[in-house]
Order: sequence, then structure tokens, then C-alpha cells
Amino acid sequence: MPKETIIAADVGGTNSRFLLYEINYDSSTMAPSATYLNTPPGRLLLNRKYENQYFDSFISVFKQFLADAYVSKPPRTACIAVAGPVVDNQVRFTNRGWVLDGEIISETLGIQTVKLINDFVANGYALLTLNEETECKVLQKAPKQPNAPIACIGAGTGLGECFLTPDSNGVYSCFPSEGGHACFAPRNDLEFELLKYLKVKFSQKHRVSVERIASGGGLVNIYEYLATIHPDRVDPHIHEQFITAGDKRAAVIAKNRNNNELCQKTMEIFVTAYGSEAGVAALKWLPFGGLYLTGGITPKNIDLLTDKDGPFLSAFLDKGRVSGMLCSIPIYAVMTEDLGVRGAHLLAFRLLRDLYYEIDGSPSKRIDNEFKELVKSRVKHNWTFILSLSFTSALLLTAAFTFGRRYK
Repeated sequence: MPKETIIAADVGGTNSRFLLYEINYDSSTMAPSATYLNTPPGRLLLNRKYENQYFDSFISVFKQFLADAYVSKPPRTACIAVAGPVVDNQVRFTNRGWVLDGEIISETLGIQTVKLINDFVANGYALLTLNEETECKVLQKAPKQPNAPIACIGAGTGLGECFLTPDSNGVYSCFPSEGGHACFAPRNDLEFELLKYLKVKFSQKHRVSVERIASGGGLVNIYEYLATIHPDRVDPHIHEQFITAGDKRAAVIAKNRNNNELCQKTMEIFVTAYGSEAGVAALKWLPFGGLYLTGGITPKNIDLLTDKDGPFLSAFLDKGRVSGMLCSIPIYAVMTEDLGVRGAHLLAFRLLRDLYYEIDGSPSKRIDNEFKELVKSRVKHNWTFILSLSFTSALLLTAAFTFGRRYK
């Protein structure tokens, strides 16, 4: 049985993770009706993570992975999830000075098709691969509508949002969004004052992004604001941890939410803003196929999201005249954090399947070949018929001529 290899990768500013899969390259696996369109097949051959600081370019990291994998020939396709906006199959990592270009990677490494996708779009595709019974927590139970839109919102370092829609065959595609940069809409007096504080902090005249509140960075902003207006409630020990934690300041807040008033209030404001924005996303995309919460903060604080009377679902459903409609949207919290490479795996397989039909026997080519064979058989049949008819006509003419001579 012929086999091909594909690569799924997830690349951030600090680390690059690669997975190599072996795929059966046959009509059964590549069939248009294959369920693998959502649950990609493949035998995992190698899974490696590299620290980018030890390499001068992404190509160097990729070459190291291929050397570690001992591949006899280049993989056929690769999909790379990247932390940044992808334009023309390129992305720039400003913190490393790297430029990733899918075409250059393809030409340099001999991989037939290389596709770069934003890492949150990869998260969106990964939703299609989830086992919801074991990898998700149900926040709001409701029946899924077949072929309905799916939406994803995830609070991590920032706030990501994306949505998926199906084609006529029910195969979903994911589309990016910059919904995290929509305007923050305060819902009470405290949040109005928080908005004023953030406008000054970020030098904004009229608005700030909802990401400034509903994200890891948002936790930091909220805590700083509360510490400013309530200095008497600041715990010196926790505050010292917060100041010296660097990129881990949000983790300090979450860790101390049960034993410090300011940390507890910070989490409450964050969860409320997260739920409110999730409700806005639901209004925009009407994801009756499911609304999924991803990102690193979700599984680490799942108890704050699952309470049916808690701040998340209360803010999610607080949408005035259309609140009732949101009760019909199934909501899931995704508890696994490997979505980037899972989404990249799914797309790498779809790319391989596209090559199978475009190059190695597309339906159109097979139909064209079958038509040619049909025409050839018809022509052959017609020539046989014509020759037979001609022979018969010749016999009749000869008989008529002979008969005419005899009785002339």
C-alpha cells in the first residue's frame, strides 16, 4: 500500500513543535466521503519541540526536525500554525526577526505544499477533531443543529475569535476574526471607571479593546486598577509576587483568587467580560453548531465558568430582547491545550487529499479518461457497424447487378 508523510507544526516566538505522520495514500483513505475530513488519520512517527533561541532561522529548525526524523524523502505536505497574522502565506516574527514564507519553505525543503495559518484558525479547525465527552466540559446543554455555524473564543495571552461554516458537502472551513479588538462595553459603574483608567493607560481617546480586559493581559490591567483604587486591600506579599512575575503575573492573580480579595474581584470582572464577549460572538455568528471556549485560561479556571448562576453564563445570556435565543446555543469549554498542532494536522491531511485528486487521479481526470474510453469504444463500434453496413451494401449491389444482367 502506498504511503506518504505529512507534517503538522505549531510555531510561537519561543518554541517550535513538529509532528510527523504517515498516511495511507490510497482511494479508501482519500475518498471524498471519508470521515477523515474531520478526524484526520495517520500514524505518528515523531513529535519534537525545539527552543527557537538555538536556531538562526525557522528553516534551520525545520531541517533539524527532518534530520531527527530520518525521512527517506521529503514529506508531501506541511501545515504550520503561527502566532501572528498570515498574509500571502507569509508571517513575520518581530521578536525573533524571522520571516516564514510557505513558498520558500516548500522550495528549500522539497515539500510539495506548505501552508501557513494563524494559530487561532488552527484552534478552530481542531474543534472538528474533539471528543466532546472526554475533552470538553458542557457549559450550556442544547441540541446541535446540523451544518450550522460553529464559533470559537479563547482567552489566553490575548483574546482570539474565529468561526466555521460548512460547504455543500458538510465540510467545515475556518475563518479568522479580529473580534478581540472590538470595543469593550462596560456593564456597571465599576467597569465604566475601569474603562476610563484603561483609556489613560493606553492613550486612547474614546475606547479600548475588549482584549484589554478578557485575556491574560486583561487580568493584569484589572488587578492594577483595583490596586490603585483600593491600596488598603493590597496584600504586600502577593503584590510583590505580582510585580516580579514578569509574563506570569496573570498566573499569580489566578493562583491567589481564593485567598485575596483583589485577586478574587479581578477574576470576577475578567470572567464577566469574557462571558459578555462570548455572548456578543454568539449574536454575530449564531453558532447553533456549538460555541467553544479555548485558550490557556479556560481549563485552568473551569470552576468559574461552569456555575450556571455564575458571572460567565449570566453575562453571556444578558442580551436583552434576544437573550432567549442564546439559550439554544450549545457551549463547550475545551480542556485540552494541543489545539494548534491538531488543527494543523487536519489541514495537512486535507492538503494531501487535494493533491491526490488534483495530481494523482482527480475525479475530473477520471471522468475525462472514462469519457475518452467511451468515445473510443463508440468509434470502434461505429467503424465496425459502418464496415459491416458497407459490406452488406456491396453484396446487395453485386446481387442486383448480377440479377439485372441475367434478365436483361
